Amino acid sequence: MLRRLARLFLPAAATASPSVGPDRVPVTMHWFDGTSMPIPDWQRIGDSAPTDSGDARLHAYWDSAAHAWLDAGVARLGEGYRVRGSDDFLLLSTLDSRQGDLFLATCQRMLARIRRSLGELADDGGHGRHVVMVFEHPDDYYAYIGHYYPDDGEYAMSSGMFLQFGYGHFVMPLEAIDAMEPVIAHELTHRLVSHLPIPAWLNEGLAVNTEHAMFPHLASPHAQLYSQREITAQHAAYWNADSIQTFWSGKSFLATDDGNRLSYDLATRITALAAREDVPFRAFVRHADLRDGGVGAEHHLGVSIGDLAHAVLGDGPWQPQPETWQDGVERGQFHFVG
Repeated sequence: MLRRLARLFLPAAATASPSVGPDRVPVTMHWFDGTSMPIPDWQRIGDSAPTDSGDARLHAYWDSAAHAWLDAGVARLGEGYRVRGSDDFLLLSTLDSRQGDLFLATCQRMLARIRRSLGELADDGGHGRHVVMVFEHPDDYYAYIGHYYPDDGEYAMSSGMFLQFGYGHFVMPLEAIDAMEPVIAHELTHRLVSHLPIPAWLNEGLAVNTEHAMFPHLASPHAQLYSQREITAQHAAYWNADSIQTFWSGKSFLATDDGNRLSYDLATRITALAAREDVPFRAFVRHADLRDGGVGAEHHLGVSIGDLAHAVLGDGPWQPQPETWQDGVERGQFHFVG
């Protein structure tokens, strides 16, 4: 099956580098019109997927579609871009052979570690290899992710993002390559739990805490922009009865003000508190639903979600109230890294 679930056929780029993986099979690609980068119409591509076939054939079909997608990206982005692959990943970038192989080896290593850490919570999400795009120029990176926003949308600066649209994939600018391991760990966590309909705060909390567990120096007070006292004061000034509901619904993670940064910090702290008892926490993650911010599954924790927020923020009206969310919920389609 597709990793989650227009109209011109673009030729495959002749300069794409060969990669390991299943033999490529013919796939008729369909594309959305009016985009500066090739954006596949995965629904139409899925309509031609093999039926009543084994995993190997489906994997080859979706992997070939992903490869054709990246080949089209090479053709559009121009000289220097190429496609390389490993057992579980396809990479679009301008990295040379040695750098590309190192990047892919890092992805493979991170994938193995995160699978072990998440255990039964992890799911690769379908057939075809994981897709990673590394853009040489920040403008190209932001232009690409702009295709997944409303025309009048604004978004925070980021060093990486998981895009859960059609064929889920993660993207990053080349300027973030020096910190690629934490970025990869963060985004792969999103990828491996993308099958779960969990709230944005829990999704981000899982990703950041996985990142910190693998790279403890990132959680050190010396690595933080603000002191603990300053962060506590910022939380006190920002969160109130109205703004906390944007946190539970996920809307605050898309904020372009301090709400974005504070949302990540609050999610990280609440998730760490919830995860102190492993078995109840895993049950909570399996049953949490973004439509109510996780309230319907809080009995697995033995404590209310509002009480977890109270432990971080102090007294206040912190319990999720999904009936007041007139703007709906953030469905986890965008996941930012720092």
